[in-house]
Amino acid sequence: MSTPGERKCALLLVSLRKRDRRKLLSQLPAASARAVGALIRQLEALPFPVEALADDLLADEVRGLTARTSLELEQLVDLSRRVPAAWFARILSVWAGMDRNFCLAVLDAKVGTDVRRELAVMPELPSRLVEAIKAEAVAMATASTTRKAA
Repeated sequence: MSTPGERKCALLLVSLRKRDRRKLLSQLPAASARAVGALIRQLEALPFPVEALADDLLADEVRGLTARTSLELEQLVDLSRRVPAAWFARILSVWAGMDRNFCLAVLDAKVGTDVRRELAVMPELPSRLVEAIKAEAVAMATASTTRKAA
């Protein structure tokens, strides 16, 4: 029998990229990782779109974490080179849970300084604006990735 926390964890993890999922599972205690891993396999075997279920059931907790709505570090760095520092600061500000200092450290020095300055004076953004910025950033990153692949 699984706990509510294990079920919630499995539902969150099933919505992530497999590489990210494996990394996070490896951080759990062995017994928990086995239990959550078994739940993930059960979810993946279901005959309906589990990511949509995770989005609906976990709503705000999943927002910003699923493969459809998250960006990889390389995509963020690419965006930092294509948009003004003020815009990139807003993009960076909407991804909760990301280590901003790490992200800033991998940017070009001038861009990192400019973005850090913008972040220092940025007010809290309304939730709908946060979602709009996320959607736009994902669309921009996806379009760039598609162009590079072609």
